[in-house]
Amino acid sequence: MSTHAKAELLLEWLRERTDATVGEITAASLMSSRTASDAVQYAVRHGALKRIVRRGASAKERVRYQITGVALPVSHTSAQPCFDGLLNAWGIALEPLPLASTKICRHQICDET
Repeated sequence: MSTHAKAELLLEWLRERTDATVGEITAASLMSSRTASDAVQYAVRHGALKRIVRRGASAKERVRYQITGVALPVSHTSAQPCFDGLLNAWGIALEPLPLASTKICRHQICDET
């Protein structure tokens, strides 16, 4: 499962809550600590989550994450790459042109001893 898919799963889970820590995500058996951390950072980087730092809270409760309402970008794995526009811009035909063939010459080398 890609980090994008894990971040979408995390956002879906967080919609039912106001905010959560990475420890709470892990405790809910949603994903491992490392995977949760990667998914959170991906979502923060794309603006889907925001960090809330609470001063004076314990180390486990200090950083909480909350949904911002911004959607994650469309996954790149769902779209197949297409180079048709680039080939057209370069003048490369998408379908090869049928070429008329001329006389076929066959040469045979004989070894005369």
